[in-house]
Amino acid sequence: MSEVASYDFAVSFTEEQETTVEEVVAACRQRGLTVLHGPGQTHQWWAGKDEGDLPEAQVRFFLPFVSTADEFSAAMLRAVKAGDQHVLPVLIDDVAVPVGLLHPHVQYLRGTESQPHSIAEALATRVEQAEAAGWDLARLAAVVTQAREIEPPAAAPADFSRYAEQDAAMRYLGEQFAAAVPALARRGLVGTVHRGDSRIALRIERAGDTLYALDIQRGGIGGDETVNFVVGRHDAGSACTNGWARPVYDTGTSTAKLELHDRSVFGRDGTEPLTYTPEELFTALWQRIDAVLAATIG
Repeated sequence: MSEVASYDFAVSFTEEQETTVEEVVAACRQRGLTVLHGPGQTHQWWAGKDEGDLPEAQVRFFLPFVSTADEFSAAMLRAVKAGDQHVLPVLIDDVAVPVGLLHPHVQYLRGTESQPHSIAEALATRVEQAEAAGWDLARLAAVVTQAREIEPPAAAPADFSRYAEQDAAMRYLGEQFAAAVPALARRGLVGTVHRGDSRIALRIERAGDTLYALDIQRGGIGGDETVNFVVGRHDAGSACTNGWARPVYDTGTSTAKLELHDRSVFGRDGTEPLTYTPEELFTALWQRIDAVLAATIG
């Protein structure tokens, strides 16, 4: 019986990505990485093969290059979300991936068609990390077929409403901030919360000086169904944002959550949105406020 070949990667791509993928594969091989790559092994090719017809090989990662959310790419992304560590999607350029297909705790590999060597360098790093963690290689045919068999999540129910969830989020955050600010008096601070229909205004002062300001507004950059966050004092009506959250339906937990984009409201940037329950979002916001106050007043 012949020995089964082993590779660092096997790649899948669309016809439009073929030139880019060839350049990435060449750059990987220059770095000593082993790659299973065939010019006709597109997403459609991998999707149409039975398990027994797929290459008999062991791989560390299966790499679907994703520039559109086609059916095969969506299946691979679902596999990652389900915990398959051997599927490593490469998100190309500014591809928009539905948040329901992304795992909040997975750092996805992103790259651009114009920088194949940067993608290869990132892939080399992933291989090093996998080797250091002691990850075993997996049978390629099993990885692909098992990923294809993961069922799409159920759709949001007919009675899910982004605007009703926006109302609930605004109401909950306003109530929680109003309940939290009296405790600031023990630190020699004064907290006030104004709760209007379309805006929550939180201000924290000491001796009349504003130490922290946060406005939570209905609607904004992400659409009129979103909740917009603005840190710091600003002119009323100005187009500012430090993050915005859209109500989404989490099919995994069958609950509504808030999909937060641009997390500079927490003092850091993020390329991928994260989802929070209203309770989790308030906790994260209050922890950020506490950290800012500690740095300001000691």
